Amino acid sequence: MAESLLFGLAESFIGKIASRAVQEASLALGVYDELQDIKNTASLIKAVLLDAEQKQQQNHQLREWLRQIKRVFNDAEDIIDDFECEALRKHVVNTSGSFTRK
Repeated sequence: MAESLLFGLAESFIGKIASRAVQEASLALGVYDELQDIKNTASLIKAVLLDAEQKQQQNHQLREWLRQIKRVFNDAEDIIDDFECEALRKHVVNTSGSFTRK
């Protein structure tokens, strides 16, 4: 079921935000509090998904809402991935002294 996948996507996203690398990078970049707010909101959405999954069969608006939430989590996960890559790149630059981009 697609919504079970959505619940898993929400869990994965929350796990990424809670990862040590993201936590450390968010502290270094001064966005820790904002990231915690996003994590808390995602946790609330995840709780609502459990109920919505059961009700979506009879409600077309709810089904569309679930599709939109899936897109939001996919986009948010992409942003966190980019954030992790940039933090890692900065770490490499700082430890190696220079970095040449091709």
